[in-house]
Amino acid sequence: MGSPGVLARGAAEAGEGVGGAGGAPRAPTVIGMCRRYDYREVRRALDGMFDRLGGLGGVVRRRRVVVKVNLVNTSQADVHGVPLGLTVVVHPVVAMALGNLLVGAGAREVVYCDQLPFRGSEAEAFAGYGYRLDEFNGVMKGRARFENTRNRGGYRDYATVKVPGGELATAWEVNRTYADAEVLVSVAKLKSHVSGGITGGLKNLFGIPPSSLYGDDLGEGPDEGATGYRSQTMHDCVRRPRTSVGTFTGRSVEGDHGHNVPRFIVDLAAAFPIALTVIDGISTIQSAEGWWNGSMVSVTRPGLLIAGLNPVNTDAVAAAVMGFEPDAPDRTWPFVNGTNHLALARRRGLGENRLSRLEILGTPLSEARFQYEPTYRRKGA
Repeated sequence: MGSPGVLARGAAEAGEGVGGAGGAPRAPTVIGMCRRYDYREVRRALDGMFDRLGGLGGVVRRRRVVVKVNLVNTSQADVHGVPLGLTVVVHPVVAMALGNLLVGAGAREVVYCDQLPFRGSEAEAFAGYGYRLDEFNGVMKGRARFENTRNRGGYRDYATVKVPGGELATAWEVNRTYADAEVLVSVAKLKSHVSGGITGGLKNLFGIPPSSLYGDDLGEGPDEGATGYRSQTMHDCVRRPRTSVGTFTGRSVEGDHGHNVPRFIVDLAAAFPIALTVIDGISTIQSAEGWWNGSMVSVTRPGLLIAGLNPVNTDAVAAAVMGFEPDAPDRTWPFVNGTNHLALARRRGLGENRLSRLEILGTPLSEARFQYEPTYRRKGA
């Protein structure tokens, strides 16, 4: 799973648990300004950003790339009348421009995936979010594929992926698309999150565990037809998943999403190393992660993209762009409802979240900073 050279490089940047800081390879993050979802403009911006990172050829050439896109548990919604691509989910133009550049850098196949609450074909499921397979393949030499990972899909069984040093999970049982990835790319939306503080490349991995094993609509066993979310299993932790073996440690805190969600984020990041993170901050929302948070959510347009080879470093820069301190203490903004998962990831040796130790290329942080309204303090948190 993953590209060993790239993954080792990203982990080493942490300076903790992987060889120390002395001589650690660089894992910079780059910020690029991009004001609208025009394919040529987005492609040009991303191309320049990847050049600043040293190019993608060494990361993806002749490899099967899996792109985990940040979609949500319905495509039949909007934010005060504004479409999902401008608010809550990664805009298809960003995903398509990225795909063109991945193929141009030599990727032999690019698989876009997320677990989507639809039982129809992959093409139909993704089309509701504006992701149209023929359009993607038109700019990707026919090398694009969509995979709805809400169950085992076309595979005969699930993959069990171990979590090194797992705190709440010792392993994840998932669709084999993720286990078979030679390179994993996380494409996220620049948003706040009530449980995780911010949504970035790391939080995007929360969509990996399938509804068929972890969903709220399960009975006493797995169900390939399940489409439910995972609140009871991975937020409030009031029920165990229906996996074939026991993988949860029991160290979660029942009802405390601010404790559980950040730790599951880090346990996912440890199991599924991200080789490249891209964050869509052209048009998004602030103060929460979705329309379900009601009138407190507002549309905002930072007009930028963020990319990096280490997901912790990249998410830390994203937090700083949003006007937050990426190493803020637990239960302070933006992590007001729980644990700072960026600091937790650093302590696990996955990357760096201290701003003074991060290398930022492209647009200076002082120019890119776009002050977000923080998420609300949840009652009882």
